[in-house]
Amino acid sequence: MKPNKADTLLLQTSTISPTLLRKLVLFAIICFSAIWFIDSYSGIIVSFDKFSYPICILAFICIYLLSITNKIQNSALLMWAYTVVAGFLISSSIWHHSLGQGLFLNSVQWLGLNYVMAYLFLEIKKAVPTTVAVFAVTVLGHFVVLIPNFPLSDTLGVVLNIAVAHIAYIVLLWTVVKLRVNNDKALQQVMEFENYANIDLLTHILNRRGIDKVITDLDLNSDRYQHSYSMLVIDIDHFKKINDQHGHLVGDQVLRQIASHLSRKIHPNDIVGRWGGEEFLVMTLTNDREKVRALAEFLRSTLSQIDTSPAIGITASIGIAYSDEGNTTNDVFNVADGNLYTAKHIGRNTIVDSNSAK
Repeated sequence: MKPNKADTLLLQTSTISPTLLRKLVLFAIICFSAIWFIDSYSGIIVSFDKFSYPICILAFICIYLLSITNKIQNSALLMWAYTVVAGFLISSSIWHHSLGQGLFLNSVQWLGLNYVMAYLFLEIKKAVPTTVAVFAVTVLGHFVVLIPNFPLSDTLGVVLNIAVAHIAYIVLLWTVVKLRVNNDKALQQVMEFENYANIDLLTHILNRRGIDKVITDLDLNSDRYQHSYSMLVIDIDHFKKINDQHGHLVGDQVLRQIASHLSRKIHPNDIVGRWGGEEFLVMTLTNDREKVRALAEFLRSTLSQIDTSPAIGITASIGIAYSDEGNTTNDVFNVADGNLYTAKHIGRNTIVDSNSAK
């Protein structure tokens, strides 16, 4: 069965970048070094920590150096770093319980971090089996070291307390993950709906709403900045005849071909959209007259070369306006639209800007 989008999100990889990984490893080195120094200086360090602290620090240093080389995948390094921390916490708690000095020790309080770190830093598909393995090792390990020193009832009491608490950690963290997945799915759907609202369904380029959004995103109507841009309003000549002679299906196919052609021929930073009907809008982020006229001529001449059979002889008229011809994009568009009307009036298949219209 094909996984749905929620399942895909649930299994997606960790978003921890290599840079963030190195910062986290450095943080771990600092923390372990600080605790090692404090325990040693205060004289409360135990024999287990005398060996485990430097081993952990050395392991983190190795992971940090490996992350710099970029020869090992980030996910593998994360797993190694997690193994170091989880291994230390579990072995420390088990070692302290093996001394038989008490049933409840401070080291147990830190074991919950193993599950938090797993769901926070590891891929979800790795975090699930990892937490199951950590849970099993934690529960069985404590049972093994407690049973020789305490009655079965006391041992089971401690182990079951640990088990219940850790199950609660796992369930709560899994709930958080599911909530995050549902939230991501909802956001993804909102983005998809927004994209659909901005895209012309026939030609798969921007529609008028999408063009307005791009204009807003680029802040082209801001009073604080001077923006240089130009608008080319392109209208297919005698398009009604295509629909009348060949039908609307052929007309739709012609519109799709023109939209595809315009998208391929303009600069990646330029904007193309369907303004409505057989009218298209190209916005280029320059108002250099010569460059804009050259672009318009290129588009006009190449449009006539598209194979749109059975409709043949496709031509286009283009009206141009520049950003310094209006205070807003609406003003500039009205100038371009007026120049397009002039181009249609004087014979079609031509280009008109304000200079040539005079």
